[in-house]
Amino acid sequence: MGSLEEGARNAVKICMGVHSNDKVLIITDKNQEKVGNALRKASLQIVKESNVKLFLLEDVATRPLTKLPEPIEREIPWATVTFWAAASMPGELGAREPFIRKAAQYARHAHMPNITTQLMEQGMCADYDKVYVLTHKIYDIVRKAAKIEIRNDLGANIVALFDKSWRWVPSDGRYHEKGKWGNLPEGETFTAPKIVNGHFITNLLGDWFSEKYGNFRDPLSFEVKDSRIDGKSIKCDNQTLKQEIEKYLHTDENSNRASEFALPTNPLLISQPTVGNLLQDEKARPHIAFGDPYQHETGAPWGSKTHVDMLLEHCDVLVDGSKIMEEGKYIV
Repeated sequence: MGSLEEGARNAVKICMGVHSNDKVLIITDKNQEKVGNALRKASLQIVKESNVKLFLLEDVATRPLTKLPEPIEREIPWATVTFWAAASMPGELGAREPFIRKAAQYARHAHMPNITTQLMEQGMCADYDKVYVLTHKIYDIVRKAAKIEIRNDLGANIVALFDKSWRWVPSDGRYHEKGKWGNLPEGETFTAPKIVNGHFITNLLGDWFSEKYGNFRDPLSFEVKDSRIDGKSIKCDNQTLKQEIEKYLHTDENSNRASEFALPTNPLLISQPTVGNLLQDEKARPHIAFGDPYQHETGAPWGSKTHVDMLLEHCDVLVDGSKIMEEGKYIV
């Protein structure tokens, strides 16, 4: 394990490539103010004080956010590098996504929803040269795949088919050009699947579920048919979680549609147990999301107000019949 300061330096200098002429905008909140301040301090080692601005969300709007606060939106065109390092709350995807889209018009962006000091000391302290190499190695294997299968000893059995005109995205942890953005800690390659079918079982969800539930003891399971979660098949002994995810999946017409298929590429995290925070754990395990497909990145032709990742443990992964991962470890 590294330190908060080391993780912040990695984020600022290595991942975002901050240089002396940059203008850095940091969005954080009272929960993660310590992380926000570490990012600010790391930035000030490179740029002058007037070129770093930090906002606490609670100072400019009431949480949970219903839209992107105007004082923050007004500052985005000023920046060349942006960070969103704050806890996630129900419904706030409608504020985070507009921030990402506008930030990408003017800057390069590090998206860090639900970041914690623990993640800064772990995933952000990885060797990002190794992350870059593994990301592009896996990307080169999967980017022309027609079919990928995922199975595990918990009973998951999933088959995903892909449209070759939709793009795979290598999230390699280097965002040094205007318009580039990614989630930090980083290390995955993803696309939107055309068709997904099979039995799904998970103990970790994304969006605000990660903050509330972490690694939950009672697994959530369901059937996916023609890319849609069969609502009648959803099972979970935690009835509160079951009711909340059912409601979430009915937010709009695409909230229950398979929208992201991703493989992890952070070697440090792949070798370690998960910590119950999707922002980091998705860089350690295969996962599939439902809802929005990040249309601008993948080219998939639909949208959604929601996006919830679902993690898969102990996986075997086969790409067009060739096994590349066995029990969660790459064998290529």
